[in-house]
Amino acid sequence: MRFLGDDLILDTNDPRGVEVLAIGLPRCATSSLQTALASKWLGYGPCMHMAHVAPWPERSQMVLDALYEPDRETRLKILHKLFAGFHSQTDLPGVAFTDDLMDMFPDAKLILNQRQDAHAFAKSMMGAIMFFSTWPYILSTFLLRTDRLHWRMHFGIYRIFNQKLGTNLNWDYDTLVELYEKYIEWVKEEAKKRNRPVLEWQPQEGWEPICKFLGKPVPPPDVPFPHVNDQKDMQRLKKIVVARGLVAWVGLGVAVYAGVKYGPKYLGELRQYAIDWLR
Repeated sequence: MRFLGDDLILDTNDPRGVEVLAIGLPRCATSSLQTALASKWLGYGPCMHMAHVAPWPERSQMVLDALYEPDRETRLKILHKLFAGFHSQTDLPGVAFTDDLMDMFPDAKLILNQRQDAHAFAKSMMGAIMFFSTWPYILSTFLLRTDRLHWRMHFGIYRIFNQKLGTNLNWDYDTLVELYEKYIEWVKEEAKKRNRPVLEWQPQEGWEPICKFLGKPVPPPDVPFPHVNDQKDMQRLKKIVVARGLVAWVGLGVAVYAGVKYGPKYLGELRQYAIDWLR
């Protein structure tokens, strides 16, 4: 399942680099857009997405290092390593570094994927993403390194948004509305500074605007635009990660119990075995 496992093999020596930056916030059709960009119709795969980061502790740690690195040159080196082998980008963690990515990939096309309004975004975030920033999530999954890093990434990302946008995210509905509105305007300003055109796109518009913007032919009428990662999938993911975390806690409890109950006996036997062997 996405976010739990990832078998993507990257060619980190591929010279193409990132050619398309989809810089809309999460819950703005990011998984659907990832699938479209990586498809044979557009040809910009692999596409960076949280689904290619969360299962990998090494990539998650790179994201954390970049999030808390104040020196721009050092941060860009980390990001170049993180994005090596990818040819497009959408979703977190990339959108936390939108301005950096614009500078790293000056020829990349910019797509600002959006919801119909800020309230639709906030509602979707509250139902799907904000759980991964809560104490119940980290407490239930603490024994698993991938989940601990995932939790820490969310806090680092919100910190970066607060710094760049002047928001004060409290993980509630109203501040998410504010985040969406300020982020959209910030992206447009950052693109304008660099004289970069931006395609503003919503999922109901489908293939045509994207294909025209990227200079690609529109797929046949019988090829629908992908629809991936809806609320039901995210609810299922939550249940799986929590269950997986609780199983780890049960395993730890059994190990501790066994150690307390049977450990002294077996340690004594092991000690006697060592004495006999040394004689």
